[in-house]
Amino acid sequence: MRTRKSERGMTLIEILIALIVMVLGVLGILALFPPALQSGTESMEETNASIIAESVAHGLTAAMQGAEEDKTAAMLKLRATLVHDLNIGNAKGRYTFILPPLPANPTTDLDWFHYPSSSSPAGQAGNPPTGDSGSKMMDKWVPEDDDRHFQLDDESGVLVRTVKSVHDMNDPTDPLTQFAFSFDIRKVDDMWYQRRNPGAIDPYKNQALKPEEYESMEKLYEVRIHVLRVARQGQSGGGTTTGGGEVSRRYIATFTKRISVK
Repeated sequence: MRTRKSERGMTLIEILIALIVMVLGVLGILALFPPALQSGTESMEETNASIIAESVAHGLTAAMQGAEEDKTAAMLKLRATLVHDLNIGNAKGRYTFILPPLPANPTTDLDWFHYPSSSSPAGQAGNPPTGDSGSKMMDKWVPEDDDRHFQLDDESGVLVRTVKSVHDMNDPTDPLTQFAFSFDIRKVDDMWYQRRNPGAIDPYKNQALKPEEYESMEKLYEVRIHVLRVARQGQSGGGTTTGGGEVSRRYIATFTKRISVK
């Protein structure tokens, strides 16, 4: 009996063409996943970075507004203490630093100072601590190559000890020890128009102002907070800045804030 055309099934060629079309469609959809995952990762990093920066900014504001003056210094010297979840050298949870002076000439160099000044800053000894004076920033700075930063850490150490075995290989799900930060400070000089002329007369006192008087009158500082993501592999020590292992740093963002001292 002759088979009618309407009762014929699909040929092998038609099945192969259908499979090819389906595979191309699936591959097109799968190609969207890597960019979407990368975008999601970057978005999460930026969100964490903004949260960290806001937390550090609040800590710096409290530290700088509560800064104490060193009465033994010839020029104004303010000592501030940042209390935060940080860990570097001997600074664990608390970091004391010295606010920078006015720039020598703000028209040529704003005199930014980087904190911490080293990967193991001094200045925590003594009562009160002597404080870290920071390191003057050069023209070119590559954050990925700079090991001067504060590793985020639990001040008490309980959290890090609890998950130490996982942190030995850098836990990808825990944001605490993956991020680090550093900050720059400069003193804003809005009296340069007068300070650049030695012997300028104070209209209120009707006498020449001294350099140390400008230091005490200027109270505004600008702060730049740099947030990085730090990965460590094969490290012992629970993800802190000490210990071995290969280290890679990736700069995420810089946040700027102005803070006035009392």
